[in-house]
Amino acid sequence: GLLLQVTCALHAGDIGVVVVKSSDNSYFRQSIETLIGHIDRQARIDVVMATELDKLPAAAPSERLYIGFGALAAGRIIQLGESGAILAYLTREQMLEFGADDHLHVLLDQPLYRYLAFARLLLAIDSIGVIGETPLETGEVEQRILDEFALQLRQYKVDERYKLLPLLRDLLQQNDALLMLPRRSIYNRDSLKGVLLTSYRYRKPAISYSPAHVKAGALASVYSSPTDIGRHLALLVNRRLEDPSWQWPAFEYARFYTISTNRRVARSLSLDLPGEDEIRRQLDRIAP
Repeated sequence: GLLLQVTCALHAGDIGVVVVKSSDNSYFRQSIETLIGHIDRQARIDVVMATELDKLPAAAPSERLYIGFGALAAGRIIQLGESGAILAYLTREQMLEFGADDHLHVLLDQPLYRYLAFARLLLAIDSIGVIGETPLETGEVEQRILDEFALQLRQYKVDERYKLLPLLRDLLQQNDALLMLPRRSIYNRDSLKGVLLTSYRYRKPAISYSPAHVKAGALASVYSSPTDIGRHLALLVNRRLEDPSWQWPAFEYARFYTISTNRRVARSLSLDLPGEDEIRRQLDRIAP
């Protein structure tokens, strides 16, 4: 997963923005380019590798704002002992594992209501099933979406007793589609092929959180692209620069999203999908 950390300054004056990356890959580069393009141009911006962070000249905490891409970068920034950090773009699962205090966690996950609305706008379905190890937290917004679309959400718990593929077969027999949410213990390199093949055999589409799953055979995905990540993080950085007293919430779901569909899978399942622009237009109308 992608972990971005921002350690926010106490003053917005001549603050320097230090972007720290764990490795040099195209995903990080695209996010960083977008982030830099949307940050206040008055800020000085340095991009360094995590292994070189300790080579930066010393500065007071109020003079720097750190943004880390990747777990290694975040860990190095935390070792600096700065206060008031933003940990960004974790899955909710990772956020709970990380457990850091005084951070804003910006989640790579889309909010549940967006996944549900996306699935229903894409498909004329009455029910959708999700597999997890713990129950989903459904609030007023999710319930409003389910009521508005007359959609049933059914949850299936995987554990020692109920193995993944038998559970998945039950889900596909009892529902019109599978909703794959970010769960590393469930959807991983070892299980993904079996999940997608089973979905295909039952002729029930899989809606996923990952565009890689769409390439592998899921019907569609709503997800955060590197550009989405850069834009979202820039909003938070600029907000903090403009108002150092701004108090952030404990976490924020992804504000921006990208849609991916697999038209070949749609044809094989005899599904006529609406256009991605039309789905986005309707999805953008749905606000929490």
